[in-house]
Amino acid sequence: MEKRQLCVAQIGCGAFAAGQDLPNFQANPRVTCKWCCDVNEENARQLAARFSVPRVTTDFRDIMRDPEVDFIKIATSHEAHLPLITAAAEAGKHVFCEKPLALEEHEALLIIRAVRQGKIKLCVDLNRRMSPALQTLKQRWLAHRAHPVSQPWRYVETERDLYPEELRTQFLVRVQDDTLSYRMVHLDPLRGGGQIIGESVHWLDVACWLYAPQIPVEIQAWGSTRFSHGIQLTFSAGDTATILFHCGGTFDYPKELYEITCQGGLFRSEFFIENQYYGVPGLEYDRFKLLREDRTEIDVDWSFAEYLAQLQARMRKLDSTLAGYQSLMINKGWAAMLDGFVSAILDDTPSPCDEMAGYLSTYLAKLAIQSIQTRQALPVPLEKVCFTVL
Repeated sequence: MEKRQLCVAQIGCGAFAAGQDLPNFQANPRVTCKWCCDVNEENARQLAARFSVPRVTTDFRDIMRDPEVDFIKIATSHEAHLPLITAAAEAGKHVFCEKPLALEEHEALLIIRAVRQGKIKLCVDLNRRMSPALQTLKQRWLAHRAHPVSQPWRYVETERDLYPEELRTQFLVRVQDDTLSYRMVHLDPLRGGGQIIGESVHWLDVACWLYAPQIPVEIQAWGSTRFSHGIQLTFSAGDTATILFHCGGTFDYPKELYEITCQGGLFRSEFFIENQYYGVPGLEYDRFKLLREDRTEIDVDWSFAEYLAQLQARMRKLDSTLAGYQSLMINKGWAAMLDGFVSAILDDTPSPCDEMAGYLSTYLAKLAIQSIQTRQALPVPLEKVCFTVL
């Protein structure tokens, strides 16, 4: 009988595993978790007890020897990704890996080779591309780009053809965060690599996903390779993406804003809660439900302003210990990424974010770091985007 449920092993049992991985496994009827593995045995035991996972180990090789395990979820520090993925590929086990895929380009290339030679599927948890809000934003923008319609009051040029620049799209990602988000491991050059490699891979990936099949051809970055920075990407048809990341912000206000401007239209997503549309007749907004702890949708249809009021009301009750804080869970696409990868394994379809996408985000992050260090715009060579690893 064809297998319709997958057995997963969790490797890395920290806060992210407890907050996302294990709850998402439990919410997916096609997944059962058998192992919790961590170099800190107490972390593994606590997570296993909390989520009723039957087996605990500090040695990932126990998992690789278990024939019941179909795929592993990696939520370790970044430097462990290559050896874990290589071992999984040799054991014929699929891999769901936290971002970034690797700390260095050559590590990502070795991972691609291991995945291809092992004939396994790999998914990198660059989850923003799977969020309902950004999926909808992309659909709305593509429809407008294909058939631009302006508001009745807008002057439409008829005396000349539009210049190429007027037909291009600009994508803006504004991220305001608080330095307190990041532990020392994120800043350790051997384990975390800083915020460009650890965080901005998210938005580099979103830009590449948004503009595909265009490819990036130039990158320019400025600021700090460790904390606040900006990155400008130019794509093969002339469209651009700008990422502005600042670590001096506040938890009192949501972290991420996305904006697409194109031929008289503005397509905006406010922190995955509400998409707003301007300049396009008949389009006003889309709203997206929050999630419960069990990952089911909460039956509310808040505007962004209503969400912000709820957030700030909760923050005003806290002191520096954050005791009693209850988060408002935003749908950033984590569960959808897991669901898509499970379907890819069971139905033999493409991974929702495969090893090539993981490689490209890592490569672009490293190139952005080089651009900051040299204070130069750098080309993205074609051979770094389109290649085959044997």
